[in-house]
Amino acid sequence: MFGGFDDFLMYEICFPGAITGQTEITCPYCETLLTVSVADPMGVDRFACGECTGEFEVDFGEGIIRYDRPADNS
Repeated sequence: MFGGFDDFLMYEICFPGAITGQTEITCPYCETLLTVSVADPMGVDRFACGECTGEFEVDFGEGIIRYDRPADNS
């Protein structure tokens, strides 16, 4: 029987944002925890960090965060 809290929790874990419409992501630049909106839990979306303004792309279906690594000037 579907509809219990455990079922919804498992669905949200498997597909971030599918039920709540948002999820938490750690900024790959400054490691700030961000709450972002999820339009498509299997799609790709772009975000900008509110702390460091770093831009990155999240592929929710694959569970991958893509971003440009800062240049190492040492």
